[in-house]
Amino acid sequence: MKLKYKLFLSYFFLIVLFSFSLFWLLIEIRELTLSLQNHVQQDVRSIIDLSGQLQTLEDLNANYILLFIPTNANEKIVRLEQSRHKYAQTWEQLKSRLTGHKKRTGIDILSGKFYRLILKIVGENLLYSSKQPIAQLIEETDRRWREVDSRIKQSVKNIRARQFTKARYLRDVYVKNKIQDLRKSLVRLNKVIGRQSIERSLWMSNIAQKTQSLILFTELSLLIIALLTAFLVARKITKPIEVLKDSVNRMAIHDFEVVIPDKPNDEIGDLSSAFEQFSRRLKETDRFKSAMLSQFTHEMKSPLGSIKQATQLLEKSLNDRLSATQRRFLDIIKGNYQTLQRMITNILHTTAYDIGQIQLKYQKVNLVKLVAEQLIYLSPTIKEKEIKVNINFSSKKIEAELDAEKFKEVVQNLITNAVKFSSANTQIDVKLKEKFPLIRFSIKDQGIGIPEKEIPYIFEKMYRASNSEKISVKGTGLGLYITSQIVRAHGGRIQVKSEINKGTEFTVVLPKNRTVAKEGGWLDDSA
Repeated sequence: MKLKYKLFLSYFFLIVLFSFSLFWLLIEIRELTLSLQNHVQQDVRSIIDLSGQLQTLEDLNANYILLFIPTNANEKIVRLEQSRHKYAQTWEQLKSRLTGHKKRTGIDILSGKFYRLILKIVGENLLYSSKQPIAQLIEETDRRWREVDSRIKQSVKNIRARQFTKARYLRDVYVKNKIQDLRKSLVRLNKVIGRQSIERSLWMSNIAQKTQSLILFTELSLLIIALLTAFLVARKITKPIEVLKDSVNRMAIHDFEVVIPDKPNDEIGDLSSAFEQFSRRLKETDRFKSAMLSQFTHEMKSPLGSIKQATQLLEKSLNDRLSATQRRFLDIIKGNYQTLQRMITNILHTTAYDIGQIQLKYQKVNLVKLVAEQLIYLSPTIKEKEIKVNINFSSKKIEAELDAEKFKEVVQNLITNAVKFSSANTQIDVKLKEKFPLIRFSIKDQGIGIPEKEIPYIFEKMYRASNSEKISVKGTGLGLYITSQIVRAHGGRIQVKSEINKGTEFTVVLPKNRTVAKEGGWLDDSA
């Protein structure tokens, strides 16, 4: 999948999450608003209607009593019938309102179902459980009204038929009692509705609190999911970039064995594949360059040998007749010859080390004597900068089994580097210690130091620290590479501690003999 599509889907997913959150919040507010509105309207209207119904019942009762006064019977019957019809009509309306439900729109029904589904999932009961007593009271009141209505109709029929005696003008006691019972039912219904209004207010308050908690939990959950998604997407995108960056750093130090695993199927994956191909081509170029350089240095050895022999013959034949100026010129030729010889030797060694052809000639060597000789050999360079050398040997004689010539290169390279990168009138600490089965050789200077992030790369070919450009130092950039290869060939290790503008310490740890080097167990030793 292309990177742009990954980003699009990630952003789309986050937008959907937050849209769901806003939609859920809208439903919550809508449901609470509708519930509160319906609750208030229904309860207030019911109480008002019940009060009106009681007043209508009193009017009906009054007209019924007046019916039994033997004057204007027809007019009284008309008023009684009007009161009865009014009560019946208002009661049907009130009964329908108390038992029915307000018609809701499609969006109200949809949001209500969704709201109830969510609350059901989290275990919240949205149904109000106190409706049954109202239904029973309405049924009881309706039954009593039918009884009163039936007896009133019978009384009106009897009066119209004049089928009654004077005693029958007395009010029907049965109707009186039934009207009284009907009045009590209406009053009780009014009280129950008022009480349930308070209960429903408390219930709605509890629902509101639960809903607020649910909204907060939902928002926090969506926020965590969004952050986790953003982190995973960013990780998915940046991880190949980090691998590619490490590969670039490795290539910068001439490590062309670059293989990028788990390449994504996007632009970064295409870039990684192209980079691997580029690395392989550079590896082939580097191999060709090394072969050409090796051939070139071999060809240089013959004329360089001729220069050396000619210089020696000239110095021998004209030894007594050389002037001071001529001898100085001859020394310059010899010095440059030696410098060129070292450079050619380093290049040849590097070529051999690249293909793993380091042949060691083991022998028992007195390291104290070897290090002292190298310090004497390099003393002119040390005195030129007036550098003080502090020597610390743990014993007058420390022997080890190793290749003497190769170890001389290690000592020369480390001391030369310490002198090169140190200022005048500073000091160098040279330490040599024996702790069976190991030999520890260290050189500490007070030079310019090495940037911490560059320390892992200083043992690579041709690598020079970025701050080395501040001072004029000549070199091929191969000394530390050769040193590290020799140390590894002996089964040892080399460590570096450095601080900018305070100095650098190189420590070489070698096994005392070939047996220890082959076993390799000492590598876990902290010494």
